[in-house]
Amino acid sequence: MNKSTTGKFRFWRSVLSNPLSSGLVSLFRNPISFLYLGLFIFAVLINVEHSYSDAPKQSGYFSGSIEFDKQPAHTINTTKITANISRLGEEQILEITATSLNDSETVYTQIKNFKGEGTYFIPGDGSSSNIGNLIKDINDYQEKNNFYEATRPNGAGIANGVGRVNITTYSNNVIAGDLVLIGNNPAGQQAILGAAKFKVNLQP
Repeated sequence: MNKSTTGKFRFWRSVLSNPLSSGLVSLFRNPISFLYLGLFIFAVLINVEHSYSDAPKQSGYFSGSIEFDKQPAHTINTTKITANISRLGEEQILEITATSLNDSETVYTQIKNFKGEGTYFIPGDGSSSNIGNLIKDINDYQEKNNFYEATRPNGAGIANGVGRVNITTYSNNVIAGDLVLIGNNPAGQQAILGAAKFKVNLQP
């Protein structure tokens, strides 16, 4: 046996004596091991995909500036926002509610005859009775002066408030856009919501 052959023999003997190498050799000698290996890899991939699908999704955000009856304007930034689309007969209704994380200030809008992306006016035009509320304290629901509502004009043609909702993104999963509102409460005080941006998931 020459030196070259001896070197190769020593190399393969050292490789085969390694536990990892001997495991690979036994794997190739026993084809059923491939089946178990494949099942193991499949189970790992399923678990990884499941963990990603179960990961909590960002609920959304709402950000804008609000002023109640000549008080200094302040920002309202919150992730506590929901959007709901329901159907009343042939009409789709969109409701968006955003509540501050620091207190109970809430912005509420209801868009009737919702058709997706586009601009919807409050109080609306024609037969559309869209509404919007700037609520100073939603927990004190018995205090009517906490609600600054934008509704359709009354019989005398006087509107309580005005605004618009601009939907820039709409799909089965998400809705996003911006809105402005100006409303008055029964005491004649006014609340103003500057251009606010929002985005919220439609799927739970």
